[in-house]
Amino acid sequence: MANVLVLEPWYQGSHRSWVEGWRSNSKHTIDVVTGSDSGWRRSLVTAPSRFAEAINETSQPIDALVASTPIDLATLLGLLDRSKYRPPTLLYMHESQIGYPAGPKGGQAYRAMITDWNSIMSADKVVVATQFHADLLLEHMPSFADGLVEGFGTKTRSLLEDLHVVPVGVETSGLHPKVLSGPIRVLWNHRWSHDKNPGEFVHAMTILAAEGHQFELYALGEVERSGEKSYRRLQAQLPERIRVSGTQSKEIYRQALCSSDLVVSTAQHEFFGLAIAEAIAAGARPVLPNRLAYPEIIPENLSSQFLYQGSLEEALRSTLTQSRDEIHRYRYATLEHISRFSWSNVAPKYDLLLDEMLAATS
Repeated sequence: MANVLVLEPWYQGSHRSWVEGWRSNSKHTIDVVTGSDSGWRRSLVTAPSRFAEAINETSQPIDALVASTPIDLATLLGLLDRSKYRPPTLLYMHESQIGYPAGPKGGQAYRAMITDWNSIMSADKVVVATQFHADLLLEHMPSFADGLVEGFGTKTRSLLEDLHVVPVGVETSGLHPKVLSGPIRVLWNHRWSHDKNPGEFVHAMTILAAEGHQFELYALGEVERSGEKSYRRLQAQLPERIRVSGTQSKEIYRQALCSSDLVVSTAQHEFFGLAIAEAIAAGARPVLPNRLAYPEIIPENLSSQFLYQGSLEEALRSTLTQSRDEIHRYRYATLEHISRFSWSNVAPKYDLLLDEMLAATS
């Protein structure tokens, strides 16, 4: 059993769920150092010095470090006390700036892309949650590296070809579908941010309501500046349809998961889809765009049932005409499939990667 220190600059949302889920199910002893709670921008900037100080000053043994992106791992390692043993480091890439859609003002986070590259080059082992993310890095990062330092694309590709894919674990305990009656309940449980494309969701629900389709909404998630206009528009146009909205406690959130018939997405950016996986584990039927990481979290033989090619409006128009029994006729198959992402199944895979890294560096 190893002593593992997780370095998490943004201990919120899915990042926090990942740390707590693994720690609760791991055979190893896992401690965590978190970033500043004074905002995510400040947290990312101060994380290397904050984490290096914690590592340098601890009296506890550390067998392995696990760094969670977004993090400047190269700077962090450079700040460690050189007179002390430097534990091997596993880099877990929740996300990366490669492939991230441009914001409302356009452009990409060029400096953050460099940080991702430096972190990959500095780690002993690199892990991503989906094959989609692995393929995206392999497709774009080598050419990006060559643009920075001529000839480094080949080395970058060599490192990325050794990427490990291990999914995010899902906390499935306590998630049980409720017996529902009345209108079909549609769940949105994402950040209201430009990369989740909430405008399409609001447009679809507004049009379908005008056409006379009966449904109720759970419009959950943190409202960010880039998605605030869409959130306000939904509140103004469909107030009588909304059961619960915005950021809620974990208890209310999980109750909403178990009380939903359909969970939807319009995302332009998703490296796993934890919110969708949680809703599926609670019994909701997914209605997802056929892109990003979504094909990896549903049964392959049911992709034509759950993945749409056009718009959410078109996909929901046909689904909302079905009875509740028809909507849920594949529930057993989706519940069985999503169980492979439970932490009891996923944690041993992370543990094994740590064991292999420690054996290789001993």
